[in-house]
Amino acid sequence: MRILGLGLAALVLTACGSAPTPAHTDLDAAEVVRELSAHGVEANVGTVYQESEGVSGASFQADAIAINGPGGGPNDLTTGGLVQVFPDEAAAARGDVPSDVPVHTYRVGNAVIHVYKGLPEKDALRYRAALEEVVGGA
Repeated sequence: MRILGLGLAALVLTACGSAPTPAHTDLDAAEVVRELSAHGVEANVGTVYQESEGVSGASFQADAIAINGPGGGPNDLTTGGLVQVFPDEAAAARGDVPSDVPVHTYRVGNAVIHVYKGLPEKDALRYRAALEEVVGGA
């Protein structure tokens, strides 16, 4: 009985001591955008960029977002949004929010998604949920 008690205590300590792994992706922003579609939201890759600090970005377009906005081309956030992937979570927290277009901004680990605010927040939250699935956070 004593051995069983010690074994159970060790199991409980092991379970309590394991911290969840923070969400992080090694995908670049364009790859994240492509994965969003596989997770239930419309996102077609637009313009892709890479910064020297290890930050990648990719705009995306979605018909459901474009019909709510003033229109535009593949560089225009009013037809979709923007995904940015940073080297780490701290850099993502310091990342810039596009100032010229109103957006819903959600951060999951080292990735950030900006969705044009013409899309109601309840619908924009679907993009956040898809990003959580792609990045591995929940």
